[in-house]
Amino acid sequence: MNVMDIRGRKMKKPPACVQCRKRKIGCDRVKPICSNCQKNGKSDCFYPDVPGQYVVSNSASQNVNGSRDSNVIDVPHNPELASMEQIREYNTRLQLLNAQHQQHRNSPGPAEPAQFIPRTVQTFENKPVSSANGSAMHLNWVQGPAIFDIMTSPYTQEEVLWKEMDFLKSRLLELQEITGKKVDVDLRIDHRKQGGVGGTSQSTAGGVDDDDDDDDDVDQPTSVKRLKPMMDGYRSINEFRDLDPQFLDAKAIFGVFHNKDNDLLSTLNPMTDTPNSVFNVPFLVVRDGYIAQFYGKFNNVSKTNFNDLMSQWRHDRKVGMPLYPKGDSQLRFPNRSLTQEIITKYITTVTDNSSLVPILKPKDLLQTVELLFGRESIFGPSKLELPQLVSLGQVALCLLLTYETLASSVLIPLRDEQLTMFTQLKDWTPTLRANVHLVRSELDRRTDSSRSVDVLRFVALWKYYETVTDSCDNEIFDGDEDVHMARHLSINHESQNQLLILLWNFIYRNYCWRHLFKGEIPAMAAGSELNSMTVIDPLLNNDISLINFQIDMVKYLHTRDSVMSLVKVLGLKDLFRVKLHEQNKKCYTTAAIINGVVDSLIYHNSMLFIDYYLLMQYESLKEIEKFTECYREFLQLVQETLFYVFSNLANLKFAGYEFMFANKSFATLNNICHMILGLYERCHQSTQGYMSSDDNLKTEIGQQGETLTLLLRKILMLLQDYSKNRKVASTQINKLICKIRTILEYTALCAKPLQTTLDQNHTESILPPKGINAFENMDSSSMLKIVNKLRGISESLIKSDFYGQRKPFEIAHPDTLGITRENFQTVFNSFYS
Repeated sequence: MNVMDIRGRKMKKPPACVQCRKRKIGCDRVKPICSNCQKNGKSDCFYPDVPGQYVVSNSASQNVNGSRDSNVIDVPHNPELASMEQIREYNTRLQLLNAQHQQHRNSPGPAEPAQFIPRTVQTFENKPVSSANGSAMHLNWVQGPAIFDIMTSPYTQEEVLWKEMDFLKSRLLELQEITGKKVDVDLRIDHRKQGGVGGTSQSTAGGVDDDDDDDDDVDQPTSVKRLKPMMDGYRSINEFRDLDPQFLDAKAIFGVFHNKDNDLLSTLNPMTDTPNSVFNVPFLVVRDGYIAQFYGKFNNVSKTNFNDLMSQWRHDRKVGMPLYPKGDSQLRFPNRSLTQEIITKYITTVTDNSSLVPILKPKDLLQTVELLFGRESIFGPSKLELPQLVSLGQVALCLLLTYETLASSVLIPLRDEQLTMFTQLKDWTPTLRANVHLVRSELDRRTDSSRSVDVLRFVALWKYYETVTDSCDNEIFDGDEDVHMARHLSINHESQNQLLILLWNFIYRNYCWRHLFKGEIPAMAAGSELNSMTVIDPLLNNDISLINFQIDMVKYLHTRDSVMSLVKVLGLKDLFRVKLHEQNKKCYTTAAIINGVVDSLIYHNSMLFIDYYLLMQYESLKEIEKFTECYREFLQLVQETLFYVFSNLANLKFAGYEFMFANKSFATLNNICHMILGLYERCHQSTQGYMSSDDNLKTEIGQQGETLTLLLRKILMLLQDYSKNRKVASTQINKLICKIRTILEYTALCAKPLQTTLDQNHTESILPPKGINAFENMDSSSMLKIVNKLRGISESLIKSDFYGQRKPFEIAHPDTLGITRENFQTVFNSFYS
């Protein structure tokens, strides 16, 4: 057996344990305890030439009969020495990290498992410090020694050493903070500059010379060689990662994500927190007490006036709806000629399908229809061969995508014959959706389906359809079936077959889009170990840099093992804008422009949430000047986003392609409306309970609330106009319209001079938000500029003259927020479905 010493050289013979060396007897070198030590009951059997495997406890300095060694000096207790003693015994942590090659136990007899044995004292050594592992455990400041369980580690020896150096530096920094004494060493200097990340070096993988000539070591002076840094995360000391948060400047921490009030969750029920989706309304509501104020009142009004309907709604939601009609086990399609006509319409409308949806081959599906469809287009799924079953599933999805194409566009006129075809397609849509579920159910029953690439194409196309349709609720659960199956087939590591590479490129782009839009980490395909793909899709080639940046940004926002830096968040925000600008420069073709629209919507949605979170952060820190500056940037972004969304829906260049970005457009509008609601609630709280000597400020805050309400009214008018021009009503648009109407009913109730109904009967639902209201601390001149900016946004949406000629939304039932027994299900579903 070859054993390596600490310098990485081969040793001719494994070393004997220290106890056998002292006694000068033969050692069988069994690990962890040799036979001699096992027979004599000596627990201090260790092999010092093997680094980081075994640690000498303090009992090693005692004789067998318990007497102290004469060479051991008794040192009186000193808090600083106690901490330094722990630092000297840092190899216990090295033992944790460097034990990936731990051998199995071969010695006879049971061995006591290693355990953590601190010798604590009642001083600051017991101070909980969380910078080491993210939890406030009493493990940093003890008067050692300690024994830890052996664990495996993926790190190399040099990586372990650098990690340990960083650990020691961070512990010493904390020791300086506690004792108030400083050492004349700059611990923040990184000595690993030599070699560079990914740089070349003449050293071996271990970072040291691989020369085996011992004579050279004797004749030549020993030189210290720096190891190359192998991990980007440990190049230098990071205060936000390594230090206890209490030692950091509170104004430098981005901590708004931790401002969650757990007591709100019971009040907001059935809304639940979504900690993995940071760009999502529930995540925002749980952390912003002002928006939660509205939801608490909404729930209380519903419970007080419509408790029976609310109970029925909860029951129906628990039971759920069937995916397809019971007893219908046949695949049913329109007749051959109508099916071919619909597919041909898709080909002529979505002319760039080969670039945007390369896995869909509509011309091949025309041949499938010609071969399989007979006099009656009815098929039994269990009787079909796997290729036929998959082909019919793709035909159903192609017909559904054609429906989405025609239904979402207000710019494609349909002649009489085409209108008849669309009407028939509309009637067939529920059956086609049932076909897709039947095909999926049949594929789940077949054992050979998980090994078929054709099945993967169908699954990937089905997941794409789910992202572009508003007929199903995709917010409840996303199983990522396409990525699971692609990884099962190892398509994510394909490098030879171009068709498979193109398939994975499409799956990867769609997978990242649907998760990044909601602020989720696409963890199943992030990293080279999960995705070593070759990019041959031109659209993904344009996007790959932007997508990689978004993944890194979302990963940072999901940081759990350290606090987030406010400066870092601001830097990511600015860099995101630069990355998007670089990506837009690559958009020359129609397909690239459509692809860029989706990227831009993800950008606008992400930036809206980040800016709003920054507003909450500055508000909690009472940084009024920074809050005012960030508020102006946020309003400018709202204006740009509103214009971008509505202009894309009315752009002739995008006629027929609206279905590809419509869902994300309306989801972004929904997020904007909730943020406007949070701002309005701040205005309402200020005008109701704020006593200020500056009457001008209070007046401007009231005008801001009125302007925010007018902005919601104009957004509602634009959505209603777009919905009327659609060939078919959109479920997502109808829900958003219902939400805005309910919010407007709430604003009308808040505007009443005497609010006795809601405030006296329902204030027990949720208390006013704790902490500062930034609007109350702004000066009147800054607030006046904000009001003028809001009026400009309102005017840019709809001119005042034109808006005055239209019939505005009329308030009906403000006391119940517009909820009646007739519309309760619709209203409640719009907020909680």
